[in-house]
Amino acid sequence: MILICGEALFDMFASDLTRDPVTFEAYVGGSPFNVAIGLARLGEDVAFFGGISTDLLGEKLIGKLRSESVITDHVCRPAALTTLSVVQKDANGIPAYTFYGEGAADRMVTEADLPTGIRDLSILHVGSYSALVEPVASSLKTLIGREKPNCLIAFDPNIRPTVVADLDLWRKNTEEIASLADIIKVSDEDLALIYPDREPAEIARYWLELGAGLVIVTVGAKGAEAFTRDLHVDVSGRAVTVIDTVGAGDTFQAALLSGLVARNIITRNALEGLDHAALHEIVLKAVNASALTCTRQGADLPSRDDVLRFENSC
Repeated sequence: MILICGEALFDMFASDLTRDPVTFEAYVGGSPFNVAIGLARLGEDVAFFGGISTDLLGEKLIGKLRSESVITDHVCRPAALTTLSVVQKDANGIPAYTFYGEGAADRMVTEADLPTGIRDLSILHVGSYSALVEPVASSLKTLIGREKPNCLIAFDPNIRPTVVADLDLWRKNTEEIASLADIIKVSDEDLALIYPDREPAEIARYWLELGAGLVIVTVGAKGAEAFTRDLHVDVSGRAVTVIDTVGAGDTFQAALLSGLVARNIITRNALEGLDHAALHEIVLKAVNASALTCTRQGADLPSRDDVLRFENSC
């Protein structure tokens, strides 16, 4: 089983702010929440761990997970509100986020809430602002330390300066978790925020030195690059008509983890044994899945059949 840890929230897509009234379209979201749903749609056995409110929006979030066959046994339900993320897209469909979540349920996860008795755990994934804000961040680091001997650790930094403006803190925290992670997926945009004067390949190799086994840098429409201690794989992007890029990185992460599981790469020895052909195929499928998401509105993550049809049409 894959356990996805982090925030669940609502993305509020704003209408034209020059007009009155301003209206919003609300979609369930949050990077880890999206990754969990993406894995379920790809046919994986996946559970979600995080704080989901008992308010009306929280009930919608938990209901969505269950309707997508994501296991919710480990979810905790703090008596706090659901985070709202206001999203505005530019002319290229690139989103900008403003978060309203101080003291919200997804942040109020303590060590007492950590799941126990997790069966057949193969990969534990953490990411986004839940890996930084307290008390959830410290709780997740405790969980990583506890479960690292039992499974692979996956990490997606997903830097969000509108949650925490201190980019030095983001960088230090990212390096701390990178030293504990086996699999890291990060966008070139995120790297530019916390390492503005360094090349992505340099950072990837630095994280490998810290202890990671696989680092993948996504570069938007250009595709993705993957690095291990012995390999470098460069996969070109797919040309699509973009509706928006919301959830594209989350789809990539879900497809990446699914691809590893499909090849039974769920141990450190197996990860170290990846060859160039296998790594290229795994990254290619993740690139394709991510591109397909960009043709849809608001993190509408594809199923396995959707991805197969898209690949056959390329």
